Amino acid sequence: MIKAISIVNHKSFHPTTAHSVRLDHNKTATYIYGLNGAGKSAIAEVVDGIGRGDTKFEHCGIETTDGARYRYIVYNQSFVDRVIGEPMKGIFTVGEVDTVRQQRIDEIGAKTGELDAQIAMDKERVFEAGRGVEKELERAKQEIWKAYELGKNSSLKDFLKGYGRDAKKFFRDLRTHQLPDDGKLDSIDRLEKRWADVSSTESERTLVSIDTSALGRIERDSIWEEPVEVSSSSSLALLVAELGNADWVARGQDFLHNDRCPFCQQALPHNFRDELMRLLEGEREAKVDKIRSLVDAYSGQVQALETRVDLIIKDPEAKTTGLDLAWSELRSELYANLTNMQSKEAEPSKVVEINSSPIEALTDAVAKLNVSIEDFNTRIRDRKGERDRIREMFYQVLHADRVEAYARHDALIVPLRATEAKAKAELEEKKKALHALNEELRELRGQQKGVDASIDAINNRLRSLGISTFSIQRKNDQERLYTLKRPGVPVSDTLTLSEGEKTLIAFLYFMESLKGSLDENENVDPKKTIAVIDDPISSLSQNFIYDIATMIHHELVKPVGRPQLVKQVVVLTHNLFFFHELLRQTKKKGCALRRVVKSDYTAVQEFDPDTLMNDYDAWWQVLKDAKESRVPVQIIPNAMRCILEQFFTFTAGTSDIPRAIKELADADTSSKYAALHRFVDRGSHRDEINGPPIDWNLYDVDYLLGKFRAMFASVGQEQHYLMKMDEETPEISRAAL
Repeated sequence: MIKAISIVNHKSFHPTTAHSVRLDHNKTATYIYGLNGAGKSAIAEVVDGIGRGDTKFEHCGIETTDGARYRYIVYNQSFVDRVIGEPMKGIFTVGEVDTVRQQRIDEIGAKTGELDAQIAMDKERVFEAGRGVEKELERAKQEIWKAYELGKNSSLKDFLKGYGRDAKKFFRDLRTHQLPDDGKLDSIDRLEKRWADVSSTESERTLVSIDTSALGRIERDSIWEEPVEVSSSSSLALLVAELGNADWVARGQDFLHNDRCPFCQQALPHNFRDELMRLLEGEREAKVDKIRSLVDAYSGQVQALETRVDLIIKDPEAKTTGLDLAWSELRSELYANLTNMQSKEAEPSKVVEINSSPIEALTDAVAKLNVSIEDFNTRIRDRKGERDRIREMFYQVLHADRVEAYARHDALIVPLRATEAKAKAELEEKKKALHALNEELRELRGQQKGVDASIDAINNRLRSLGISTFSIQRKNDQERLYTLKRPGVPVSDTLTLSEGEKTLIAFLYFMESLKGSLDENENVDPKKTIAVIDDPISSLSQNFIYDIATMIHHELVKPVGRPQLVKQVVVLTHNLFFFHELLRQTKKKGCALRRVVKSDYTAVQEFDPDTLMNDYDAWWQVLKDAKESRVPVQIIPNAMRCILEQFFTFTAGTSDIPRAIKELADADTSSKYAALHRFVDRGSHRDEINGPPIDWNLYDVDYLLGKFRAMFASVGQEQHYLMKMDEETPEISRAAL
C-alpha cells in the first residue's frame, strides 16, 4: 500500500522542496478534500505518471509499505479523455461462461486469502524465531568478549589487533583455536614471560649443577659414632679411666706451663708431663686430627655449596622450581650436622649423630631448573617458531577461559535454530502452495478471458442507473474495441455524449478496468492494485452522487460478497456533499481523511471531518485558512460572497446582500458596508465592470475580516461569526465599525 507520495516541481507544489503526502496505510480508503485549484489533481497526475513510467515524474516518488511495485489505476480527466476520445479498448477480464471454472476460481481466491493470512503469521513466526537466535547470539558474543578483555589487559594484547569492537568476528574466530589434546596450557603470566624471553636479545644459558658427594662421604664416616679414648701405655691411663673424662684432661694440657697443677697448684710428679703426653699421643691424637680435618672439610663444602646455590637462585626460572625452599631445608640440615661435628671435635670421646643430608629436593629443583633452561634455549634457537607457538597458545588459553560459555551457547542455540528452521520450512510450504494455486488460477483465467463480460457489466450498470439512451458494444471491424450504441442509430459517436454522460461512462469503464487488463496476457493481482479516483462526480447530475459513492464503498472499500478489486483506494474531491456521502457510508474509523490547502504552494494536511460539515462550513474554513495565511487573499471575496448569500437567504429570504442588510438593519448601518460589498462583488466576479486586474497585495486580511465581523454584528449575529471563526468575544475595534 502507499505510505507517502513525494511531489516536487509539479503544478502548484513547491519547485525545489519535496512535499510528502502521507497516507494511512493501515486503512483501505483515504479521502482527500480540497477546493478547486488547491492542487488535488496534481496528486492523481503524479501517481498516474509514476505508474506509467513517465520520465516527467522522475523527481517525484511513491513510498509503499513493503517496497514492492504496485499496479496504479488512476481515474482523472486524462483517463476520461483517453476513454472517450478514441474507441474504448476491450478489457480482458473473467467472463461468466463457465460456472464450474468460476466456482473453482472463487475457491482458489478464498484459499489464497487464507494462505496469505497464514503466510503473514508464518513470516511473523520466522521473524520472532530469528530474533530469538539473534538475541542468543548477541548474549553469547558479549559473554565470549570477556576473553578479549582478559587478553587486552595483558602484555600480549597486540595479538588482538584487527578485532577492535568486532565481537561477532572474535566470537567466530576464537572457537577455531581448539584446545590441545593433552589439555596442557600455560597461564597468561607464563606466556607473557615466554614472550619477554623470545623478544629479548639474551643468548642461550648454561645448565647448572651441584656436587654434594664430598658431604655425603664425611657424613657417613664412622668416626662420629666412635668415642676417642686415651692411650693405655701411660701410667695415667688407669686414673683417667676412673675419672672418665679424658677430654677434660686433654683440654687441661693447654694450661700446663710448669711443674705445678694448673687447677690445684700442687707439685706434680717429676715424670707427669711425659706420662701426660704418652696418654694423649698415639692413636688418640691421630683420630682427633682426623675429626678436625673432617670438620674443616665439611665446613668448606657447606660454604662452597651455599655460594653456588645463591648464584643459581638468581636465575629467573629458579623461583618456579622450588629451589629456594629446597635449599632452605637442606641448609638447616647441613648446619645442624656441622654443629654436631664441631661438638665431636671439642669432645672426641663423645658419640654424635650425623644425618645424611636430604639433597633429593635440591637435586630435583636443579633438574627442573635445567629443564627450564633447556626449554629456554630451545625457544631462543627458534625465535619465530616460538612466537607462533605463543600466539596459538594465547588464543587457546582465551578459548579455555570461555569453553563453558561456548558450551552453554551451543546448548541454547540448537533448539532456537530448530524452531527457526521449522518456521521457515512451514513458510516455504505455504508459499509453494500459494504459488501452485496462483498458477492454477492463471490457467483458469486464461481459459475464460474475453471482453464480453466487461461489455455486459458496463451495460448492466447503465441500466441500473436508469440510462437507456445509450450502451456499448463490440466494434464491428475490431472486436477487441468497444464503441457507443444508441437505439435505432446505425452508427453512434462518443462526440454525441454530454459531459455528464462522458464522465459516467468513463467511470464505469474505470470500475471494470480494475477487474482486468487491456493486455490479455497480464495476470491481474487485486492485492497489488491501487485505485486513485480524482473528482468522479464532475459534471454529473446530483442524482448520481449516491450511486458513485456506493460503488466506491461497496466494491472497492468494503466489498461484501464480492471479490476484492483493489488493495487501496484514494478518492480526491472538491464536492463537500460527495465527500460527506463517502464518509457517511465508510464511517470515520474506516477511512483516513486529508485536506488539500494552498497558500504560496500546495500542502496536504490531516483533518477532522467534523470541521467541515457542509459547503457553508467549507467557506468559513477558507476564511480561517486565510487568516492563518494558508490560502491566498484572492479566495477571500468569493468565500465571503458565498457565506453572505447562504446566510441572508436563510435569515432574510433573499441572496441580494444589500437588500438583505437593509431589511435587517437601518439604512445608515447598511451604508457602512457598501465598500465591503463592492470588494466582495468585484473579487468574486469577472465581467465588463469588474474586468481590470486587482492588486491583491493592497488588501489587509485582518482588516477585511474585521469589516466582515462588524457586518454580522450590525445585524445582531456577531456570535455566529465568532462561532464559525473559532474566536472568543473581544470588543470589535471602532476602526472596523
